[in-house]
Amino acid sequence: MLLKTHFPLALILMVFIQACTLAVEEKGKYANSGGNGTGGTSMKNEEASGTVLRDSTKYYFDYDLKNAIQEVSLPGELREVSGLSLYHDGAYLLAVNDEQGKVFFLDSNRGKVIREISFGEPGDYEGIEMVGHHIYIVRSDGVIFEVDYSGQADRKAKPHYTALTVDHDVEGLGYDKANHRLLVACKGKAGEGKAFEGKRAIYSFSLDSMQLSREPAFLLSGEMAVAKEAFREAWWSDVLAGPFVPSAISVHPVTGHIYILSSKGKGRAILVMAPSGELLCIRELDKDPFNQPEGICFAPDGTMYISTEAKGKRGKGRIFKFEML
Repeated sequence: MLLKTHFPLALILMVFIQACTLAVEEKGKYANSGGNGTGGTSMKNEEASGTVLRDSTKYYFDYDLKNAIQEVSLPGELREVSGLSLYHDGAYLLAVNDEQGKVFFLDSNRGKVIREISFGEPGDYEGIEMVGHHIYIVRSDGVIFEVDYSGQADRKAKPHYTALTVDHDVEGLGYDKANHRLLVACKGKAGEGKAFEGKRAIYSFSLDSMQLSREPAFLLSGEMAVAKEAFREAWWSDVLAGPFVPSAISVHPVTGHIYILSSKGKGRAILVMAPSGELLCIRELDKDPFNQPEGICFAPDGTMYISTEAKGKRGKGRIFKFEML
């Protein structure tokens, strides 16, 4: 009678243990598999199983680009929004367009212009960054304008002339806090000579000497080093060989990684590289909603903002907000 009573229970326990063992083996397989920068096959399987398992030796892209937590539309004068930054205390987003010499202070939740200041003549302004109480704006010909917004001085911009020209076609400006410098991303030529052909350059502008580096701080090309922790993808080199042209740049406040946008065609993407210059990943950006992404910045907690120009005559510039995973 004792055997008859407990045999079914023992059988059930054996089946349960075997099922658990198989489940653990499957999870281990998913966690160690390769994939794209968002985790590829492993992340898809993890999501399906309701678990989050990551190989700690690999790099994972920190955002879900398919799911912005917020989208705001911008007013008509920012249809061609071309640069984005965060106010020094996080109260506003700052933006410029590529026509007017104005800085727009935006409500980050509604996209409404709270105030605007004029700093110069109309021109092709492409990037903006606030460092402390100083606002820096870069024009496509490489001139960097500095506006003291401390309230102690007038807001007339001080121009800093660099060796860059319209041929370099400057598009992005970002603050590298670790080195107290601005990173200046060029869409056009990287430098003089064959060594720079087919490459894109990131120069540095020291906020100590107020001088531009003589050589690029970073070069983007199909030849650039790939970090050992990256999920390597064959198509990266094809994108870097031509289609990828920087439109914005920002340094992540939590990881220190450098994020660079490219805005058009086959090169519409976001690139992440380590402070050493090693490539960590490239993620494609969908044309809808990222019609022409030309601005990127981060909040101190890693929240990411990407701005994109309007699509069509009736479209509006937009800003998308993403939480760090």
